[in-house]
Order: sequence, then structure tokens, then C-alpha cells
Amino acid sequence: MSGGLQRAADSRHDLGWLDAVADPVRIGILRSLSEVAEATVPELLASSHVSKQTLRRHLEALVALGVVDELTGESDGQTAGRPATRYRLRPDVRESVRWVVASEP
Repeated sequence: MSGGLQRAADSRHDLGWLDAVADPVRIGILRSLSEVAEATVPELLASSHVSKQTLRRHLEALVALGVVDELTGESDGQTAGRPATRYRLRPDVRESVRWVVASEP
């Protein structure tokens, strides 16, 4: 493969996460996660106009595709119940999302 074609193929590969976010809900999740280190479902719902079930379904898909990491919540030792699961963009994806969001009109 020639140098130019290889660079184009590499560039498309670097933005492979874009295929996973061809849905407006997923784009919203990625934008929200690009602005914070990590977030819970309730925190993501605050900036979304979808139901909790819809948000969870899209988060599960993004986790399965390797775009978002799912982190087990940590107990503070005082609050009863299971700690909330937290979500964050994978570091390599975070840079791509920031580049795309910054280049939007």
C-alpha cells in the first residue's frame, strides 16, 4: 500500500469509534464524557433527553465496543447500598472525541 493510502487507512482506523456513535444518543454520551473524568448514569441523564433504560442500553453498547470503560463504584463507608457504577471514555478515544468536538462548527 502506498504511503498516502496507508495514512488514510490509519486515519480511518484511528476514528473507528465513530462507527459506534452514529446514533445521537451515543454522540451525546461521548460529548458528556469528554467534559469530565468519569460520570454515573444519573449524572449523564442530567444532560440527556432520554430515559434511564435507553441511556443504559447505549452505554452497554459503547462498553461492549471498547469506546467507554465501566468502573466499579467505590464505597465511601457511610452511604448505604451498592456504589454507583462510573463510566469514562477510553484515553485513546478521549483525544479523538475532543478533536472532533473542537472542530465542529
